[in-house]
Amino acid sequence: MAPVIGRRTSAPSLLLAGWLFADLMLGLTIIMLGAQAPPPIPAKPLAGKGTASPSPSPSPSPCATRVAGVAAKPTKVSFRVNPVASDEELLAEVKRELRKHKKRLAGRHAGMVLTFGANGGTGDGVRLATRVNVAAGEAFPSIFQTAATRNFHDLAAPSGSISMEIYFVTGGCSPTTES
Repeated sequence: MAPVIGRRTSAPSLLLAGWLFADLMLGLTIIMLGAQAPPPIPAKPLAGKGTASPSPSPSPSPCATRVAGVAAKPTKVSFRVNPVASDEELLAEVKRELRKHKKRLAGRHAGMVLTFGANGGTGDGVRLATRVNVAAGEAFPSIFQTAATRNFHDLAAPSGSISMEIYFVTGGCSPTTES
């Protein structure tokens, strides 16, 4: 018996319809789970209700707890250094350049510092940025010593250019939950 030419089976269409049905069911399940209301927040027991006696509360404070974080917006500092300077010369250059920005740096602590260095090839720029971060930590330890640093190469800047993005530690308070 010879095969019939021109006659196609509908098996691929039937398989695709099955997958389409499965995808629709999955989508509807996700929608139904997302549409549910969150569980209710348990109510706080009122003072005097229950077996425990109420304890005196401390004087009201505007802060429930002290919190610290890193600022979302960096302080940007740019300057030029001699990329072939010795470590001592580079330390003096970095110290001199950062002193120009002392009003923006004084009394603050860096949490994270991104430093972009330009010096020929990619590896050379990263090495220059690394040296500048070490020098900044030595020049101003109260500001930079404990900061997390990341070193990058700046392809667009001329050799010896340094651009620092300094994210300072911020302090604040978490408000009390009682109204």
